[in-house]
Amino acid sequence: MAKEQQQSNGRRISVPNIPVDTLRWYWYLAVFNLLTVWLAVTNTIFAVARDNAAGWQAIQYIATGELLKAGGVALIASPAIVEAGKVVIATIWRERRDQKVRQEGRQEMHAEWEAWRQRFLDAQARGIPFDEPPPKLLKN
Repeated sequence: MAKEQQQSNGRRISVPNIPVDTLRWYWYLAVFNLLTVWLAVTNTIFAVARDNAAGWQAIQYIATGELLKAGGVALIASPAIVEAGKVVIATIWRERRDQKVRQEGRQEMHAEWEAWRQRFLDAQARGIPFDEPPPKLLKN
């Protein structure tokens, strides 16, 4: 176990304790299975209705053929779906993270300006000249 952890550089998920590199294959397998079952079932239902299949043997042949076709489509499509999903999720995560950082930056800048304003008002109330430059503005 310690050797495995050294090889993966400690990159593990806490709950299932699965190496991150292995987790990608679980996603591929899950998407492949879900896509295969969904395509096979829906295509079989439509093919049976379209062909007016009579008897279980005809339905069995149709179902087997549709399962093989669905498996081929899912084999090609599942990596693309998983990778596209990763890109979408990463983009959403980065945007939320950046939004949080921008909000924190705005709050810090607001606090700096508020402190500068308070010092300005205090100096003005006491009649002391105030020559401190205002805080710099943030760039977007």
